[in-house]
Amino acid sequence: MIQLIWVINRMKQADPRQIKSKEKLHDAYLKLLFKGQEQFTIQKLCEIANVTRPTFYKIYKDIQELRLDIHKAVLDDLKEALTIKKQILTTEFTQNFIPENLTLLFQHIQLKHIVYETFFIYQPDGTFIKEVKEIIKDFIEEGILLSQSQGKLLPVNLKLLIKYLTGAYVESIIFWIEENYETPIEEMAKSLIEMSLHGSYIPNSLQRSEK
Repeated sequence: MIQLIWVINRMKQADPRQIKSKEKLHDAYLKLLFKGQEQFTIQKLCEIANVTRPTFYKIYKDIQELRLDIHKAVLDDLKEALTIKKQILTTEFTQNFIPENLTLLFQHIQLKHIVYETFFIYQPDGTFIKEVKEIIKDFIEEGILLSQSQGKLLPVNLKLLIKYLTGAYVESIIFWIEENYETPIEEMAKSLIEMSLHGSYIPNSLQRSEK
């Protein structure tokens, strides 16, 4: 009986009409926030989304649940972008090396730019920002472990270093949004990995090669 209920629920979740309605509601919600409208009715939301109130209540119990569903959808995509699928040692890093995950990160930000512009800049959402930081922190921590670079790290507290780098990643995202994505994705990814590895200084290997 439990298995049957699970199958039925999965079928409901896979209903293409419901998926389309969710997309419309997500877009409408973000449009309203983007315009600075923090308080609005479900009726107003449904009118903009071009869905009926009964359809809304089939999917969500209230607007807060809709908001959290937007969070989950975007955060799941972010986790996928920052999932390390291949171990790369620091010895493999070259001058022009760009980790695939960092390219995917900025591609994800650009694809979901309305969400990040809304929840990071125009209507800051502390819960969303905190979850983004947590995903980035896990990525950095795993990257340090898999790259076997612990012996090459600065002699500082590891937790402090991870928090420092996490903050740098988040501020880099905000910078990119505020400059209207003018810097190419590959350049953003390359700059981020170089700053993560060398800080604000030119590494000795490059200094020697320029002489």
